[in-house]
Amino acid sequence: MEPADKKSKKDEPKSDEEDKDEEEEETLETSPAVLDKHKAAAKIAQEVLEHVKKLCVPGADIASICSEGDKKIEESAAKVYTSKKSKVTEKGIAFPTCISVNEICGHFSPLKDESKTCLLYTSDAADE
Repeated sequence: MEPADKKSKKDEPKSDEEDKDEEEEETLETSPAVLDKHKAAAKIAQEVLEHVKKLCVPGADIASICSEGDKKIEESAAKVYTSKKSKVTEKGIAFPTCISVNEICGHFSPLKDESKTCLLYTSDAADE
């Protein structure tokens, strides 16, 4: 048994270098699985973009279109990496679906209560 005044090595605080080694972030170089995850995310994004484009018709509610895009992302993300091992993998929306119309520069994702004022018209130019 060790005396109380002597600390074991595991009780000592770790240096920053030791912490970095233990928490080394996975990158494309260290883990090819990271590339697979990026490819899966890109495929979902492309599918959702095509789906949202079809919904952009005159008279459509922008808030509903954005909500539908978010719903489609959640559904698609739930289908990938479903093994027990991947349960800890975070999945979902990293950035909400946005539709920029006319003078709106970007990242427009209206709330549901703004639905009646945010409609698409025939003359609108939309950028996804």
